[in-house]
Amino acid sequence: MTFIKILFLLYLFSFSVLAHTSLQSDDSQAKKGKVILTVAIEEIGYFPFNYEENEEIKGLTIDILDYVEANSKYAFDFIARPWPRALHLVEQGQIDLILTLFKTSKREQSYHFIEPSYANEVNQLFTLKDSNLEFTGQLQQLTAYSIGTTREYSYGELFDRASYLTKLPALTEEVLLKLLLSRRIDIAIANPLIFNRIISKENVSAQIKAIKPQIAITPVYMALTKAREDSKEIKQTIGELIQQLKASAYYQELLEKYQLNY
Repeated sequence: MTFIKILFLLYLFSFSVLAHTSLQSDDSQAKKGKVILTVAIEEIGYFPFNYEENEEIKGLTIDILDYVEANSKYAFDFIARPWPRALHLVEQGQIDLILTLFKTSKREQSYHFIEPSYANEVNQLFTLKDSNLEFTGQLQQLTAYSIGTTREYSYGELFDRASYLTKLPALTEEVLLKLLLSRRIDIAIANPLIFNRIISKENVSAQIKAIKPQIAITPVYMALTKAREDSKEIKQTIGELIQQLKASAYYQELLEKYQLNY
């Protein structure tokens, strides 16, 4: 390699390092003077509320947090954890905020739910195409079947309290699909936006059918740890900004963008 080539490569390397440092600096400058809140998100994402695309975190909840950040003293750092672990860490105060949570009386003992809710989520039953399952909306019709759920998820209080149902928890929706395809469960319950995406990715649409009516349309919330001394102030500020956002045309645009305008 010639001396000129070496100098040229060193120049390119130096330029690359400076560019990378600049990006980090800009992000740091944007958060300078802000109160940083840590946010637990699932490692695999939770489409369309939060997901990774081109190495960037996107989704309805992320857009809402961007709005909060632009209009308050708070900024957000994301920490990816499995869902059960994320719930535990927020409850213990090791992470400040968790996203896309259903409100239940049990969970209200552990977290501050930020009012109002910021969206609704649908949960629906899925089974194999050759299943003769008949469902008209009464949970009692499901007593003869094994139902795959995702561990530590809520599906609305009515379903959660139905102790007469056979529920088999799995770690992720991907695992639920595998269990269904292998006939280790009779039914899977999931958010159709998420589950249909996985079905399409695995190219098994011909084997799976969605069951109507839907199990529930349930409000989703952000929830805050109770361990912070300033948690009530944070809850009030974010709640007021969500209320303000929900009254805007921009919010309706977001719901349409993410197909959440139920």
